[in-house]
Amino acid sequence: MADTQTNTWEMIATERRRLADELDQLTPEQWATQTQCEAWDVRDAAAHIISPFGMGFTTFLGAMIGSGFNLNKMSIKRTAEVAEGMTNEQIVQTLRAEAENQWSPPVPGIGAEIPLSEIVVHGQDIRRPLGLECTVPQETIDFCLSSIKNDKAREDFRTGSAETDPKRGAGVDIKST
Repeated sequence: MADTQTNTWEMIATERRRLADELDQLTPEQWATQTQCEAWDVRDAAAHIISPFGMGFTTFLGAMIGSGFNLNKMSIKRTAEVAEGMTNEQIVQTLRAEAENQWSPPVPGIGAEIPLSEIVVHGQDIRRPLGLECTVPQETIDFCLSSIKNDKAREDFRTGSAETDPKRGAGVDIKST
C-alpha cells in the first residue's frame, strides 16, 4: 500500500507542476475565462486547487463547523478567501511550491485519491474552455478512475469512447492524448 500511496503522491506533484506551468502562460483574459465549474472562472478553479494547503485539522474542523458541516459550502467559502487574497502569480507560485504537499481531508479511509482526482478533474475544468490539450498521462487518468469506488461519482467523468469504455461517464472529459 505504501508504494501505491507514494506513487499516487508523485502523480499529484507532477500534475500540480504541469498545471502551474500552464497557468503561468495565461493572459489576464484567460484567467477570467469561465470554467466547466459553473460558479468559477480559471482563477477561482486554480484557487480551489490550492485552498487546502496549510489547512490543519483544527482549521478544517472550524471551516466545516462554520459551513454547517457541508463540504461543498466550506470549499466554496475557502476558495473565495484564497482567490481574494492572492494574485494570479501568487496562485501559480503556491501551486508550484506546494506540489508535493500531501494534504488530504482528515477523514478516516481517505488518502491520496482525493487530491489526485482534484488536480486531474479541475485541471481539465481549466484546460477545456481555454482550448488547451490534456497532457495528463493515460496511466494517471486510469488510476484516478480506478480509485473512485462510488458509481454515482464515476458518472462525473468521461474517458475513451462510449462504445469501447464501460467506465465512461457523462461528465468532465478527462481523456488524455
